[in-house]
Amino acid sequence: MIAPLHLSEIARGHFATVAGILEEQKRSSPHYAEHVGLLALRLEQVARFQAVLDDEGDTYETFTATGGRMVRARPEVAMLDNALRHAQSLLGDLMLNPSAALKIATGHKQEAGDFDDF
Repeated sequence: MIAPLHLSEIARGHFATVAGILEEQKRSSPHYAEHVGLLALRLEQVARFQAVLDDEGDTYETFTATGGRMVRARPEVAMLDNALRHAQSLLGDLMLNPSAALKIATGHKQEAGDFDDF
């Protein structure tokens, strides 16, 4: 798999890691390159937002026009949450999460249920 050109060096490292896992599982395909690239970009963002929060903290203090003190969440908190959710979704799409790994390893197929006729 070839990494998309727009990825930074850090994102290319994440891309290589994910592509290596897919290759190891014999599920690698050039058709997945953009999807893996998007995951790599999100993983880079997760690391960047987490670094800011580690350095600056999760909140900041501001004052209202009347002089009241307010403590607010940093914007990076919401951005990190969004990046984590998207990365988790992409991992699921690529079947690289633990439940997908178990299904791949065991060849798990959903058992017939009482409601299949509906």
